[in-house]
Amino acid sequence: MLSRVAERLYWLARYIERVENTARLSKIHSQLMFDLPKSVKLNWYTLVEITSNEDYFDEHYDARTEKNCMWMLLGDRNNSASLISSLWWARENIRTTRDSLPREAWVYINEIYLYVKDNIDDLQVRSRRNALLEKVIRTCQAISGMLMGTMSDNAAFRFLMMGQLIERADMTSRILDVGGYFAAQEYNPEEVEQYGSILWANILKSIGIYFMYRQAVQIEINGNSVIEFLVYDDRQFRSIKYCANKMHELANILPNSREVLKVIKQLQDLIDQPPEMEAGSTTLHDYLDVLQLKISAIHNACYRTWFYPEVEAVSGSVQ
Repeated sequence: MLSRVAERLYWLARYIERVENTARLSKIHSQLMFDLPKSVKLNWYTLVEITSNEDYFDEHYDARTEKNCMWMLLGDRNNSASLISSLWWARENIRTTRDSLPREAWVYINEIYLYVKDNIDDLQVRSRRNALLEKVIRTCQAISGMLMGTMSDNAAFRFLMMGQLIERADMTSRILDVGGYFAAQEYNPEEVEQYGSILWANILKSIGIYFMYRQAVQIEINGNSVIEFLVYDDRQFRSIKYCANKMHELANILPNSREVLKVIKQLQDLIDQPPEMEAGSTTLHDYLDVLQLKISAIHNACYRTWFYPEVEAVSGSVQ
């Protein structure tokens, strides 16, 4: 397989995963803002912080309003991390790799991009925005399911999976950091108990695993148990440990993967030997920061190994 084809497949999967996660996060956050009282320090700008777009937002927007935050995250074509930009990049990557994928993948991605583009004004109205985001989520799930159900376990599929797993692990760590930020605020114990469970339940819903958590964890929802489930559970597809283990399996099969395996092993060791921490602690925040750096290091190692040897990876889009 040509390196440029492998790179585009890798990014295609990352963008599909990013689009779904962004849509889920935005939809659930809208609900969460009305479940929590005004005394709880959680606002629309939290979404900007989750996606590390603070610099872009501060440069291009003058107020931290719902309209501005949502437009930057969803409809701002000049923001490379927005939902519409990610859809455009997914469409471009699949357009140039159609020979490696089932035809239905191109049809689904092209249709959802054109649908969002034609209805982009709906992002300005909350009720219509949530309906649009629900359609985006369902389409992303259909694309992922179709690829999983129809492709052979070949090099193209493995690069798709590698991209998906890296993007998923990164977003999981960012969402957990938001929950930790809330838990670190100074509220009285009754508020923490009452509203903390609402926040953590919505965090689980934002990545679509609320039901699986309730099946696996037979206690009331709390920050520490959610963190344990999303970081250390090796059977939960969205947990960072599961993603790291699957990355290791894929890299073992892909060629010339010594450096990639080495960096993935560093992430696995970090997960297997965590410090003592709990929701709201600075230790948790620092630990999640290190996890994100390790995930980024895996991305860079993929670039040096398979896409552009001896060239540092780009962080935003295919060049």
